[in-house]
Amino acid sequence: MRNLFLSTLLFTSTAAFAATPAPVVGGTSVPAGAYPDVALVIAPMALCTGTLIAPDVVLTAGHCIETDPKEVLLGSIDYTKSTGEVIAVKSATAYPSWESEFDVGVLVLEHESKAKPRPIAAACTAKHLDAGASVKLVGFGLTDAAGTGDNSKLHQATLTVSDPSCTSDPACAPKVAPNGEFVAGGAGKDSCFGDSGGPIYLEDALIGVVSRGVGTSAEPCGGGGIYVRADRVAAWIERVSGRKIMRSTCDAPADDAGSNNPAEMTPEAAGGCSATGGVASWFVLALVAASAVVLARRQ
Repeated sequence: MRNLFLSTLLFTSTAAFAATPAPVVGGTSVPAGAYPDVALVIAPMALCTGTLIAPDVVLTAGHCIETDPKEVLLGSIDYTKSTGEVIAVKSATAYPSWESEFDVGVLVLEHESKAKPRPIAAACTAKHLDAGASVKLVGFGLTDAAGTGDNSKLHQATLTVSDPSCTSDPACAPKVAPNGEFVAGGAGKDSCFGDSGGPIYLEDALIGVVSRGVGTSAEPCGGGGIYVRADRVAAWIERVSGRKIMRSTCDAPADDAGSNNPAEMTPEAAGGCSATGGVASWFVLALVAASAVVLARRQ
C-alpha cells in the first residue's frame, strides 16, 4: 500500500529542467476540445485532476480532498493560458475511510459548467474491463518516470489493464478487493504526480479514478498505477451530491454491486470539508514549477 503526502515544488528555475520529458509518461499532448470534461482541481498548495460527471459535480481522488480544493478549471489544455472555465467549489467530500477503501472524492461546484458531463461506466461497459483491455488516461500530471520537472499541459496515454480485480499488487486495497480497483499501465506508460483524481476511460465511459502507483515499481512513475472503479461508487456519489449521475447506455447499472462495505456508503458516514474560493488563484499556481499530490510506498 502507499501513504499519501503533499509535495510542492516552489518557484524553481525552468533551466534546471532543460530536457523536455515525454508527455504524461509515455503519452501525447491533448488537442483543444478533446476532453472538455477533464478538470484541473486547484487547492492552495496542490493541483489534482478530476472529471465532470454531472453539470455541477466533479469526481476526483479522496486524497485530493485533503488539500482543500477551492476551484476547478474546465476546458483548458494548458493552465498557464487564460482559457477555460473557472468555477468555485461549493463543497468537497471524501469517501469515508478513503485511505484504505475507495480513494475518491466529490466536488459540488457553485454553479453548473458549460461542458458536457462524462457518463460513468455501467454493467455492459464495465464487463469489458479484462486483462489486456486498453483504457485511456488523461491528466495534468508530471511527465517523466522520476516524477520531476514541470508541466502545465493536459496529456493522454493508452494503458493496458494488467490486473482487472486488483488482487496481485501489494498496493491494492484488501478492503475493496476484488474488483474495487484495477491495475493498468507500466513499461513506461503511467500516471504521475498531479494526475491524481483524473479519469481512466473505457469505451468513452469513466471506469477509473487515478489513485496511486503500484507497490512494485522502482521509479515513482512509469511502473503502472492503481485506479479506483468509478462504477463501484456511483450510488455513493449520487447520495453525497444529491445529483443524478449519467451512466453509459447499458443493460443494467453496475453501481455498488460487489462492494464490501455497503453500510458505510451513506452521506452521513462521509467525511470531507466545505470549500469556496476566488476564481483567480490558479494563475498564481500556474507560475509554480510543479505542485502535486504525491503518493509514496507504505512499508
